[in-house]
Amino acid sequence: MSGGSSSRCTGPGRAAPPPSALRAWDVSHPVRLTGGQGLSFAAGGLVLKPAGDPALATWLAEVLDTVSAEDVRIIRPVRSRSGSWVVDGWSAWHWLDGEHRSDAWQDVLEVSARFHRAVAGVSWSPALVASHRWAVADRVAWGETPGELPESVIPLLALRRPVDLPCQLIHGDLGGNVLFCDGLPPAVIDMSPYWRPAGYADAIIVADAVAWSGAGADLVEHLLRQQGEQLLLRAVLFRVATDPHFAPAYEPLVPLIAT
Repeated sequence: MSGGSSSRCTGPGRAAPPPSALRAWDVSHPVRLTGGQGLSFAAGGLVLKPAGDPALATWLAEVLDTVSAEDVRIIRPVRSRSGSWVVDGWSAWHWLDGEHRSDAWQDVLEVSARFHRAVAGVSWSPALVASHRWAVADRVAWGETPGELPESVIPLLALRRPVDLPCQLIHGDLGGNVLFCDGLPPAVIDMSPYWRPAGYADAIIVADAVAWSGAGADLVEHLLRQQGEQLLLRAVLFRVATDPHFAPAYEPLVPLIAT
């Protein structure tokens, strides 16, 4: 994750930041963090994580360095000693105190609304046209590129209709990336950027809550009353297109959407 909760581990995972990255941010003794894909490390009050595409990482750092909001803490990037946002494939972020709260989905949806109001003025950038598997899956979900989908979610394709909603910068993985801390506004970390309607972020939150956290049909029904089925069905297609092995987790959403 880009920010940090207080949970840490030193178990096996991907490679730690190289010495060049540690020198770039003048830190040492990185400690692997739990959560996410086990790719982030705490060191000297910072969180170091693989940057991914350098152009997208640099653009996102510039954006998040300037966005401000009083009712939500937004993860902030840290420049290296050379002034670069990315060094040898790594980026650094300020540590944010807080913990993920399971089952606090209405609170997470409120944080989503606050965050997306804060970034609503961000302009589109070509850097957002990414080629990683999540970006490709997102385009499959929106019918912008072909892709194979498991049979269990094919009924959703027949329901897909054009969506006439304004697009903006959104966080496409907020469900596990909101931190709560007593006495402080909630925090948003580990930004997954997409250029879609803000409600799509909420739909992904709800789909993930049902698939992985046992959220009930009432959460789905509330979302459907607010925004209809188009964004939620795309959220399900997005997650399943990312990895077909996820299909069984998201299958309970199909009859709720299709009714």
